[in-house]
Amino acid sequence: MSFVLLGLSLLAASVAAGVPARVSYVITPRLEQRRLEVATAVSASAFTRLCVDMPGAGGALRDVVLHPADGGSPTELQADPDDEDCVHLPSARTQASLRYVVDLAALSRHHNDADFASELPGGWVFHDAAVLLHPADLPDDAELRVEFVVRAGVSVATPWKADGPGRFVFSGRQHDAGAYVALGALRTLAPITTPQGTAQLTVLDAPKRASDATLRDWLARQLSTLSAYYRAWPSTWPGPLHVVLAGVPADEAGVFGTVLRRQAPSVLLLFGAQATQGFDDDWVALHELFHLGNPPIDGRFAWFIEGFTTYVSELLRGRAGARDEARVWGDLAQGLRTYCQPEDGVSLGQASRELRRVQNWQRVYWGGACLALRVDVAIRQRSKGKQSLDDVLRALRSSKVKLTEAQVVEALDAAVGGPLARTHLASRTPLPLDELLRALGVGAVVDGRAVLDDSARLARLRRDLVSAPLP
Repeated sequence: MSFVLLGLSLLAASVAAGVPARVSYVITPRLEQRRLEVATAVSASAFTRLCVDMPGAGGALRDVVLHPADGGSPTELQADPDDEDCVHLPSARTQASLRYVVDLAALSRHHNDADFASELPGGWVFHDAAVLLHPADLPDDAELRVEFVVRAGVSVATPWKADGPGRFVFSGRQHDAGAYVALGALRTLAPITTPQGTAQLTVLDAPKRASDATLRDWLARQLSTLSAYYRAWPSTWPGPLHVVLAGVPADEAGVFGTVLRRQAPSVLLLFGAQATQGFDDDWVALHELFHLGNPPIDGRFAWFIEGFTTYVSELLRGRAGARDEARVWGDLAQGLRTYCQPEDGVSLGQASRELRRVQNWQRVYWGGACLALRVDVAIRQRSKGKQSLDDVLRALRSSKVKLTEAQVVEALDAAVGGPLARTHLASRTPLPLDELLRALGVGAVVDGRAVLDDSARLARLRRDLVSAPLP
């Protein structure tokens, strides 16, 4: 209670002085009980609701209690009474002090991913937008401060700016962009430092067969490949890259990954705890880290962000020497032949718009990769090999404003010299993929390797796509 009262007095002074909204939190993890105990003090323009941002996360709030600044009796509030992930206050106010509990187990059971909360060997990873209650209209310039009170053996890793041991400060804009927070038995690996940038690596300390050096080399290799591709550090954020590594029961090297990149970036990579090899040839980390360099976009169009990332990251494994040309085209040809064509008259554009409802992930990812291949080949043909899709993606990445889907399509079609992207996205009938693969000399796939025909009309272009050295 003393923290809350102190916080309120300080925040009241801030409001009187016209300082932007401030929200402070003290979080006490009770990991053995799979919960977080949170005390928060809020000072902002008049508000009646405090909300978490992740849809459905309000269902994991427990024991929400409002504490009056005058020391009066606390008031228990109903958590998320209308399924809008908010707590309603008795009346409008400019200051509030609350205590509440976040049921990590409920977040994990209901959503089972780190965009809510994920229990992993060695600890937890959660998304701050699923945990931190704040005024419903949190301004970008709001100041948020978080202090973790942890027992021995538990530590925390976040991308936020440190403000003392266990204390962090960040903006409303950063909170809107999101952060992955790791709690538990954590170890810090030696940072990856290059002339372009720095990555800070944290591993959840649990049994694994791969050495720390293997994990660090895994990330260093992929970041080097991407720095060469982008001709810059993959992330445009000026601060260090925050990477959390966690081993899970599996034999493969890369198992799953996810990235938050709009402000200080967060990366979560899951690897196989039983894996001892395969890190040199892994696609998961390369794919996820490639996202750090995706252009800023306005809205969701996964055919581009996921599809083009799928295509280029496959090529980069060949360019970096991780696999030969036949293996690269084996993977590409299998994915493209299976998922490029419209299904039941549904275009790629429509499938992408309906992705979260229909969850036809492979169709959208590989359908986008199919468009990327067609665009890349067309650009190289038009420029007689002097330009490629790589140049377009680097140019889009440098945009200072968020790009709409229409602007991205326009840029792709301008590079091609015709409406290839627009018509591909709208097509509900078969696309000329088989003809293109034949022209490239990509035949049947046998044991994961494509049969390649070096006498094909576009065989040289095919070799350039994979074998061209990184810049």
